[in-house]
Amino acid sequence: MSVSWSFSPAALLRQHHARDAAQTMGPLPDDVTETPFPPSGLFRGGLMADPHTRRGQDVIVYFHGGGFIAGGPETHRHVTAWLAHMTGLRVLSARYRLVPEHPFPAQADDAVAACRAMLAVIGEDTGIFLAGDSAGACVSLWGLHRMTVAERQKVRGLILFYGGYGQVESESITRRGTAENGLDSGTLSIMYDRLRGAGPEGNPVWPTAFASRITQPAYVVAAERDAIFDDSIRLFHAIEGQNPHSRLVIVPDQDHSFLKGAGQDPTAQIELARASTWIGTLTAQGPLSTPGPGDRPAHALHS
Repeated sequence: MSVSWSFSPAALLRQHHARDAAQTMGPLPDDVTETPFPPSGLFRGGLMADPHTRRGQDVIVYFHGGGFIAGGPETHRHVTAWLAHMTGLRVLSARYRLVPEHPFPAQADDAVAACRAMLAVIGEDTGIFLAGDSAGACVSLWGLHRMTVAERQKVRGLILFYGGYGQVESESITRRGTAENGLDSGTLSIMYDRLRGAGPEGNPVWPTAFASRITQPAYVVAAERDAIFDDSIRLFHAIEGQNPHSRLVIVPDQDHSFLKGAGQDPTAQIELARASTWIGTLTAQGPLSTPGPGDRPAHALHS
């Protein structure tokens, strides 16, 4: 049965998204243990991927994609398990509430609650990374935005795969967005409208509005054939001057959600490995939220 990201009921979209994830994901690494992480207080819980051989005590807090309406830790377990395998770090795939049942700011509230839950369990000299794909990349930045100054000092870096940050019109959307892939201007407008809740707090604050204040190093991945390619480019240009360790990676000949082939698709494996290498440089150097004098500017990489 075909689905419409504009008009299909939420339950049908969630079934479609889960089925697609199950059909495209590759095998999981055999040296990573997955354990449900129970909810506590405002924290909604999630799925923890723990490598058998840890290379550090930092934790990656990951937020799944799915247009804010679908997905969960289970649909992205292949991504987070391989990320744990490649980095040697624990990865919490955090659960957050979905629209239309839970409009904004539920997603932002759940993101910061997940970050605080991990900050409460790590050691004094360790930190967290925030990561996500598509809508989850946006959710991760909402979590960062809602942290206190002291909490943000514990964030070592950001890993953002082909994020959607609120644009409904751009050159890439015009060229590559279709109703079928759900990334045309009309469908994106409907998707973002679903987020809006009641009152002033119900209007999403898009990351590009506060990106100039993000000082953490960011690894921004844009897929060349992605309809929302320009979202990642715009975000990176807003943050690139804040930290010399930030990187923009443009993956050629790839579409939105190419990570869904993690575990079997060579490109997905290569890009997860490259992101993991970047994470490794930060765990070796420690927190890098404030660039020092004379640091080199961020630059773009092409796969």
